[in-house]
Amino acid sequence: MELKRDHASVVINPFVIYIGLAVVAILLQIVVPLSFIPAIPARVLGVFLILLNFGFGLPAIRDMLQAKTSPNPQRPSTSLVLSGIYQRTRNPMYVGLTLVFAGVLTLNQNMWGILFVPLLVLLITIWVIIPEETYLEEKFGLEYTVYKSKVRRWI
Repeated sequence: MELKRDHASVVINPFVIYIGLAVVAILLQIVVPLSFIPAIPARVLGVFLILLNFGFGLPAIRDMLQAKTSPNPQRPSTSLVLSGIYQRTRNPMYVGLTLVFAGVLTLNQNMWGILFVPLLVLLITIWVIIPEETYLEEKFGLEYTVYKSKVRRWI
C-alpha cells in the first residue's frame, strides 16, 4: 500500500525558483548588460512594485495564519481560505513574490530580471501552482473546484 503525503507535491520550492532566477538575472546583467530606464525612475518603479506586494502577499499570509493553515506548500492544508485577497486571486502570495522579484530587479536596473518575469510565472505555474491545485482538488473536492472556477489563478 502506497502512503500518500498530505501536502502538495511541488516540483521545486518556490523560493528556489525566485532566488535562482534573480541570481541568473544578476549574473547575466554583469556579463551581458542590457540598458534600462534611468536610475531615478527605476528606483521609483521598483519601490512601487515592492510596496504593491503589501496588497497581495502579506494579507494572504495573514489570512492563512488566521485560518490556522500553513502557507508552506510542504505542509498539509487544513482549510481553504476563500475570503479577503483570495476572492481576487487564487495565488496572492505568488503574485506578491513576483512583484517583489520585479521590484528588486527594477530598483537595481536589471533588465534581465524584467525579461525573466514571464518565465518565472510559467515555472511557478507548472512546478508549484498546478501541483498545489491538484492537491487541493483531491483534499477539498467540489468546494475547491467551484472556487477555482470563480477566481483567477494569477490576477
